[in-house]
Amino acid sequence: MRALRLDFDTRRLELADHPEPAGPGDGDVRIRLLECGVCGTDRGVAEFECGSPPAGESALILGHEAVGVVDALGPGVTGLETGQLVVPMVRRNCGPLCAMCRRGRRDNCLTGEYVERGILGLHGYLCELAVDQADDLIAIPSELADFAVLVEPASVIEKAWELALRLHPGEPRSVLVLGAGPIGILAAWCALRNGFEVTVVSREAEDSTRALLLKRHGARYARSLDGVRADVVIEACGSAELAMAAMGVMRRLGVLILLGARPAEVRLPSLDMIIGNHIIAGSVNASREHFGMAVRRLRSYDREWLAGLLHRLPLSQAAETIFTPRPGVIKAVHRISD
Repeated sequence: MRALRLDFDTRRLELADHPEPAGPGDGDVRIRLLECGVCGTDRGVAEFECGSPPAGESALILGHEAVGVVDALGPGVTGLETGQLVVPMVRRNCGPLCAMCRRGRRDNCLTGEYVERGILGLHGYLCELAVDQADDLIAIPSELADFAVLVEPASVIEKAWELALRLHPGEPRSVLVLGAGPIGILAAWCALRNGFEVTVVSREAEDSTRALLLKRHGARYARSLDGVRADVVIEACGSAELAMAAMGVMRRLGVLILLGARPAEVRLPSLDMIIGNHIIAGSVNASREHFGMAVRRLRSYDREWLAGLLHRLPLSQAAETIFTPRPGVIKAVHRISD
């Protein structure tokens, strides 16, 4: 089968033949992949900032924002049927199971001994076929077929949003989102739907596609932090420096959620944090519950909103889009069958 493979020995990323997965065995489901989005995590893996291939192999199939259809069921699988649209979760439990993995919260694994599809120790989904345990799949209603590829990134936002509201001890009213990429836009829409005042700060021009999309749906758009005040800050830009600067505009009791900041040496405003009762929290991955929340959230959005996010390309162009995002494209999604 065709697969986008990152070879850790030769340091090359290329579309190449790869053996089809075995199975499905007991409790397994074989998926025929339809689409897979790319994001900053894929870029980080492709630039060897993180990630690893499966044990005993030199190459890793990339891709974790996937949607496919059930192609075959192994013995013992219930609740799914062939032709069912599904989205796979990303992280797999550690073993032996830690307390959080036992509770179904592998996203909060305590040991760090987990593996992740397309990122760490397990092949991903920029390929034609994959096999997963049925418990690792989220059934998707057919009406969401055109936008199911957004479920995984939307699940990350659902977890971050739940965390922010749980950590804030007061009555937050305003949200600052750093970055106008897909995660930033989904974060802004989530906050707007929950009745919050939302400002998005990013580098794009005021008349850019992203800025106009955000303003059209009720968010304020700005290119600097000047004049901004917020109770909750969601970092979705990859910049630790901007995240620390944004702490200067947080109100008392403010909460900063880090989603994508790259490693950097930054000044921590510790005195301001103490005086302001500020909280910084990191958030990664999502639980089955958050995936379900993402499905419900996406179903509630206007289809024109969602369509404006996506730009579909053939699988043959995946290596190019991972390294060099196309100007004007908000979310690149690769069709596996093309």
